[in-house]
Amino acid sequence: MRKLRAALTGALLVLASLAPATPAAAAAPAGTNLQLMSWNMCDSQRASWNCAAYGTFADKLGVVKYHVDNNFVQAMLLQEICENDLTTLMSQLGSGWSRSFAPYYYSSDGVLTNSRCGEDNSSRQDRYGTAIVIHAGLSNPQIIPTTQPWNGQNTVQQCATATYFDNIRLCNLHISRYGVNPDHPTWDYADDQLAEVKAAVDQYEHVAFGGDLNVVPPDWPGDSSRDWVWPAGLYWNGTTGYRECDQSDAANPLRTGRSTTVWNVKFDHVFSTRPWRWCAVGDTAYSDHAVVIYSMRIA
Repeated sequence: MRKLRAALTGALLVLASLAPATPAAAAAPAGTNLQLMSWNMCDSQRASWNCAAYGTFADKLGVVKYHVDNNFVQAMLLQEICENDLTTLMSQLGSGWSRSFAPYYYSSDGVLTNSRCGEDNSSRQDRYGTAIVIHAGLSNPQIIPTTQPWNGQNTVQQCATATYFDNIRLCNLHISRYGVNPDHPTWDYADDQLAEVKAAVDQYEHVAFGGDLNVVPPDWPGDSSRDWVWPAGLYWNGTTGYRECDQSDAANPLRTGRSTTVWNVKFDHVFSTRPWRWCAVGDTAYSDHAVVIYSMRIA
């Protein structure tokens, strides 16, 4: 870690550790696949989050429903979603869907306050954070404790089990952006957070995880400045690691991929231990991030 250790480890330290604990469930029938979608929705109503140019929540809801109806998405890793809008989303998805919400916090000298959807004097005081949304059963939601800035925006890494899909563990990540600590803008928290995530997901035989990692892949052309933040054994290299959605050739894997942002870089990554079927990256006018869908074989 290229910074001092004056950091807050985990926004929710009182939560249980991430020891594997999955309920007994019937095995998924042969031929079962899972389409897992990751999307940073840029849903904030606060000016400081720079989301005003990316449509209304109704627009974003249309994107989600399109991929559920047309790409048969059965689980979602959503970042930057307002809690009230998540309630609306669930009502539109209908029966059989479950959710787990995890809020962001802002830290002032270690004192945490909820990140809100709207401005302080607005009617939108609902929390802002991430959500895991799963069809056909969700269990055991937990937070991965991670190193967060003592001052500045705190993000969250959360997990839950998709019970119908052979109890695969799904983890939703939102890694801190570079420069997040206003007192120490050159400190990088991504190395600690990615290492802490890897230690958590390594406990599971069947796992898929990802989200907005705020860092390009290890071999991204023309930018090696932050390659050091990736822990060994995370990104599939042909021998070890987890296969990322855009690594279509497992035998000759490229650790690059397609751009997923309006800045023409790949910040959004989804990894899995399950056999790869296909990967889609869908641009949209309703966020500064693209939708990423990883289709994997479950049974």
